[in-house]
Formats: sequence, structure tokens, C-alpha cells
Amino acid sequence: MTTPVIAVTPSATIGEAIAVLTGKGITSLPVVSDTGELLGLLVEEDLLRARYLPGGEPDSGVMLSGHTKVSALMRRPAAGAHPDADLTELTAKMLERRLRSVPVLEHGRVVGVITWQDLLRAGPSAQRNRP
Repeated sequence: MTTPVIAVTPSATIGEAIAVLTGKGITSLPVVSDTGELLGLLVEEDLLRARYLPGGEPDSGVMLSGHTKVSALMRRPAAGAHPDADLTELTAKMLERRLRSVPVLEHGRVVGVITWQDLLRAGPSAQRNRP
């Protein structure tokens, strides 16, 4: 599990989120409330679709600009994992949903993120343990 969590609020702009994604070299951002509760997930794949593919926005009424709010493109509901999640099941869920990372939740609040890199580091002997 990767900590500390890098997240944004729904009122952040797409421009701000892209700066965080590219500056930190990450592929998605949990979108959280002021109290850290998971509201959605902003995924670079969705940003690429909205920017480069005509009609590729999740909501066809969204015009992507640097000033567009994250809430317009975030995935809802966001997939989350428990800190003690079975890694085999989590890997299958991530691959099925095409997610390179999943927020880790305790009592609805984001406490970390599990990435493909975390799963690779954990290895097969850790299948039932946290990465």
C-alpha cells in the first residue's frame, strides 16, 4: 500500500489534477471530501479520452478545459479496497475495471492506495496479505 495518499477534492480543476498526476508520476487520484471520505476517482485514461477522443467524455456535455472541475470527470462510485483485501481478488477487480490503482478505505476514509506496482512488489507469497 502506498502512503501518504495524494488526493484532490471535487472542486479542484482538471488543470490542477493533471499537474499533480504528471508531477508525481501517478495514474489516478482519489477524489475526497474535506473529511477524507472517498467520493470518486479521477483516472488518467478518462482524461485522455476527454482530451483527445471526440465524444470521449464520460458525460457528453463536459467540455474539457483546464478550468473544468474534477467532479465533472471523476468515476462514481469509486472502487475501494479494505486494507486486508485478498490480493488475488483485488488484482482481478483492478484488471477487470482497468484500474492501475485503488484507494484503500477504513471506515469510508482513504488511508492509502494500492497500485499495480504494490501488487508486483508483494509477490505470490503475499496473496492473502497486504502489499
